[in-house]
Amino acid sequence: MSNQQFFFLFSLFFFFFSSAFSDDLESILALKSALQNPSATIFNSWNQSTNKLCNFSGITCHPDGSVQVIELSNQHLFGKVSFDSICKLKSLEKLSLGFNSISGPVTNDLKNCVHLKYLDLGNNLFNGAVPDLSTLNQLTCLHLNNSGFSGQFPWHSLSNMSGLTDLSVGDNKFDQTPFPDVLLSLKKLNWLYLSNCSIKGSIPNGIGSLTELRNLEISDNYLEGPIPTEITNLKNLSMLELYNNNLSGKLPIGLGNLTNLEFFDASNNQIEGDLSEVGKLSNLKSLQLYYNKFTGKIPPELGNFRQLVNLSLYENQLTGELPQKLGYYSDFDFIDVSNNYLTGPIPPDMCRNGKMNQLLILQNNFTGGIPATYGKCLSLQRLRVSNNFLSGEVPSSIWGLPKMGLFDIAQNKFVGPISYEIGKASSLKGLRVNDNELSGQIPISIVNASKLEEINLNNNQLSGEVPVTIGKLNKLSHLHLQNNKISGSIPESISSCVALSDINMANNSISGNIPSSIGSFPSLNSLNLTGNHLVGSIPPSLSSLKLSLLDLSYNQLSGPIPDSLSSYDYKNFAGNEGLCAYKIPGFRNC
Repeated sequence: MSNQQFFFLFSLFFFFFSSAFSDDLESILALKSALQNPSATIFNSWNQSTNKLCNFSGITCHPDGSVQVIELSNQHLFGKVSFDSICKLKSLEKLSLGFNSISGPVTNDLKNCVHLKYLDLGNNLFNGAVPDLSTLNQLTCLHLNNSGFSGQFPWHSLSNMSGLTDLSVGDNKFDQTPFPDVLLSLKKLNWLYLSNCSIKGSIPNGIGSLTELRNLEISDNYLEGPIPTEITNLKNLSMLELYNNNLSGKLPIGLGNLTNLEFFDASNNQIEGDLSEVGKLSNLKSLQLYYNKFTGKIPPELGNFRQLVNLSLYENQLTGELPQKLGYYSDFDFIDVSNNYLTGPIPPDMCRNGKMNQLLILQNNFTGGIPATYGKCLSLQRLRVSNNFLSGEVPSSIWGLPKMGLFDIAQNKFVGPISYEIGKASSLKGLRVNDNELSGQIPISIVNASKLEEINLNNNQLSGEVPVTIGKLNKLSHLHLQNNKISGSIPESISSCVALSDINMANNSISGNIPSSIGSFPSLNSLNLTGNHLVGSIPPSLSSLKLSLLDLSYNQLSGPIPDSLSSYDYKNFAGNEGLCAYKIPGFRNC
């Protein structure tokens, strides 16, 4: 080859390469213009005068300098994308725009991105339908989830995508459709996310042929009928989510063979039968089967699971005891087995590793006490054991757990005092200890639990006085002390509890006057002081309140009932012989 020929070929190659590079640069800068966001720092390097295209942040090039990857996910971007411009990038293999606020339609121009292997448009604000994708037959990953799409999804487009491993199109308002048969031919799928995208009908038996699946998520749809036995062929499954459908029947025999399963959620269906197959899933981390019709016992094997941290079985018909070793071997985090027929004691070791956040076992038939081990559970945020047959004293240290937000032991047979430790409960918002046999005084230290919004001590045997410094609880909205043996007067400091909406001190031995400051509470909706020893007159300030309930009956009040309260009946003030009224029948005239 002569020097002239070589120079000609070199010039031709250089011209072609420069032209292709120029086209790519033009498309990339057009994308920047469409998605420009002053807070998007990723575009700081997109300056053609100071930087080469292949050095732009989020851009990766082939060795020849053509654009291979656009990675702009999670960059707080908004605006509309011109897919016509993007798909002029002839060597583009990965387009990642997920987790932004990009809007507008995805146009048919997307079909020109024929070399794409990875496409992520998920978690955006697009509108309209998903266009035909049949030309994108090299895709291995397709993410379109939670992006505002609607209409009929082009399932037929997937038939030639034999290499597809990840498919995520859930959380879109597509038209209802049966489970797409085309998916059953995609044998390389390992992640299938179809939750909340209007799939109806039954789960096909052919699902068992997708043996590479690791994640199968088809919750929040309109699926019905049984879980097919063939699902037990999916031995690689790590996550199986079927919740919020209308599935029925029993858990399939052989489900226990899915020994790689870590997350199983079939909650809020109509599934019945026992949980024996679940006892074989020894690698479970999370088991959620609430709102079903399961019966029988909780498999004792769950107590030996080394990774189980979340157990949600509430609203079933389960019987028997909780496995007593539950949580002993794992960093147990959450249990809710409420609304069943469970019996026996509370397992003592669910917070053995100090990670438990919520212990919810209300509305069962548990017996015994609250194990003292939970007094060391500094991570505990909610403890709800109400409506059982629990008894004994509540361990003192449990009252003062620093992260406890809701402490609910109502409707049991607990005895003993409310511990002074409650003053250490710096996160406590709700205290529900009503309907027990608690005794002693309300500890003065309770006012140090300054975030309290609800106190319910009804129906116990508490005595002594309401703490005189109760006004420190300026977030308190509900104060229920009914049916105790509380004496003394209503503290004047209660006027500082400006958030109060509900006061119930009925059927105690409270004396003294009704503080006039109660009439200044801006949110007070209910005031029940019946059955005490209150004296003096009814404060005229009560007339400024808009109450749904007012009961001052059976005290020792005297003087006129303010005319402004004449809309109430005789029963609201009965049993106060010293009262008189101008407008309420049944009282003597003043």
